Amino acid sequence: MQHILLNNKKYKHINFNINSRSDLSFILKKINEMEIPGLKIEKDLFIHSIIELINNSICAHIEKNIAEPVKIRFSIENEDLHITIVDKGKGFNTKVLPFDLNAPVTAIDINGKNFQIYREKSNYKRFGTGIFTAKKTFDDFELYFFNHAGESVTNDSEEKEGTIVKLTLKNR
Repeated sequence: MQHILLNNKKYKHINFNINSRSDLSFILKKINEMEIPGLKIEKDLFIHSIIELINNSICAHIEKNIAEPVKIRFSIENEDLHITIVDKGKGFNTKVLPFDLNAPVTAIDINGKNFQIYREKSNYKRFGTGIFTAKKTFDDFELYFFNHAGESVTNDSEEKEGTIVKLTLKNR
């Protein structure tokens, strides 16, 4: 992958700032309009994975009444595609996910008991599959939390200001 095409122009980087009050269809439309020559996965799966994570970030902003935008960056570096999603939704507790975040995706059963309990506890408003889908779709998945100073903090920290998700599709 050498570039991203959008509106017949080649880009190495594309940034979006999504207001939580915005219509998610705008970002869906823009991502659909992007062409990434050499993309090695189905575009529908690619879009679904990203939209799930963006929606999670927007929901966190809405739930916590955060006015700042969710930031999304698509970039090509060394022929690899990197996507970064940054929100200031105060993070979340990874221990409440219906799976171990560090487990390989092959060990995760999205139809299992843990997922069913998770869905029931949230009155079926959360399904727990956004992170799972991204982990399964991308070569690399990284999740970080940060504080007001932008410094990395642990999942247990009371100082969580937001979340950073980094996704990579390798061209090798």
